[in-house]
Amino acid sequence: MMNIKKNQRIGKTPRQLAQVVLVGLCALVLTSCGIFQPSSPKVCPRVSLLNEAAKLTQYRDGPGRDLIDVLYEARVHDVNWACGYSDNRLRIEAKIDLVAQRGPASKGANAQVPYFVAIIDKAQNIIAKVEFESEIEFRDGRRRAGVREEVEQIIYLKEGEVGTDYEIIVGLQLTAPQLKQNRGSRF
Repeated sequence: MMNIKKNQRIGKTPRQLAQVVLVGLCALVLTSCGIFQPSSPKVCPRVSLLNEAAKLTQYRDGPGRDLIDVLYEARVHDVNWACGYSDNRLRIEAKIDLVAQRGPASKGANAQVPYFVAIIDKAQNIIAKVEFESEIEFRDGRRRAGVREEVEQIIYLKEGEVGTDYEIIVGLQLTAPQLKQNRGSRF
């Protein structure tokens, strides 16, 4: 046996309508006060690779600068980063992938690759710079090798400053002749 029920009234009573309107008005007032709005997003500073300092060629001692004089060539392969805010501190974690290739003049030694991380402000002033050296091992006679370096930077923000007021610059620490060579070559 089947029961068939009569259609029930679908509309709302005046009391239910008043409750819905009241809840809607309360939500509108609270939203306009900013209670339910998310805080403004905290943006990371840009992290950039300085193109002129993206690669280096290390020659053996002496005046020779031919292909047969190359100990190793190194470059910054990739830079990845993340940041986080805590009160007035901005913490940036950068992962820098360095790659090196042995040259004909190499006698099996590892590559000592100098690199830097600098912080610049809106006016392009360097406010901090730290130099590092990474040893890249050519294991088992390999000609190419790489390493990932992890660097942490902390910026203490002044009132009203945000992450985009700064930029992090990464590059290989070059000598004057290496920089001149990079500026002369197109890569």
